Amino acid sequence: MRGLLGFWSITAFLLIMSVLGKSATLTSEAIHSILDALVVTLTLRASSLLDRRDNLYTYSMHRLEAIYSVLNIIVVIIGIAVGVLVSLVFLILGLSDNPLILTISSFVAFIFALISSTERGDALKEAVSLHAILDSLTYLAGFVIGILISLSGIKVLDPIGSFVVLAFVLITSLPNIKESYYTLMERSPIDVREVQSSLSPFFATVHHIHVWSICPHERVATLHILENSNTTIGEIEEKRKEVERILKDKFSITHVTVQFETKREENTN
Repeated sequence: MRGLLGFWSITAFLLIMSVLGKSATLTSEAIHSILDALVVTLTLRASSLLDRRDNLYTYSMHRLEAIYSVLNIIVVIIGIAVGVLVSLVFLILGLSDNPLILTISSFVAFIFALISSTERGDALKEAVSLHAILDSLTYLAGFVIGILISLSGIKVLDPIGSFVVLAFVLITSLPNIKESYYTLMERSPIDVREVQSSLSPFFATVHHIHVWSICPHERVATLHILENSNTTIGEIEEKRKEVERILKDKFSITHVTVQFETKREENTN
């Protein structure tokens, strides 16, 4: 709750100050903050649904994390596009700004973002906290830009600084974009040959290995193991537990389905 309140407080503050300061950098920060606050609100709302599990949602609803990651990507793209447009208008029209307002506002937003980053809880709340930390760096950049304009008197540094802020937002969002794409495409988070190599000392033949992520912190694996037909059910159970232990300890795979198969002797008569 503290993180959510912090995001909306920053948004309201930056909106007011961007109008008063007539700053491209401050306007970009405000646009980014509005979109962030919307995403964080929806993300925290989703956190109450993640552990819902029934006959239809057999892996719970952790896939919502991937959906909201995509939403975050869309928000970032829209925010950057609008920010670039605003910065170009400031640059072309040569609009003047108040560097003192930019400096003070960015510093206040920086402090609020740091406070918002202290909230802890489940995975989504941790992600919100990380988001707030990255945002604090954006506001810190705005603070530095304000100082530079005040010292040099070069007004064009404001729209240029806005481009710097937007570039920083894009760069820090790239890992999230990549992770979301991999999750939605069900790309294996690890090379399945490593799984085969790790299990080969215990099982002669391991094949049909599939690993994918339901969300950034929930990994699933299915695989087939060829076993001797004389192996007892008790022995199979012990082998299954060993597979689960190896995959969990080495690859953080929490859901494992193992299908055991027996060798078929060909009739030579």
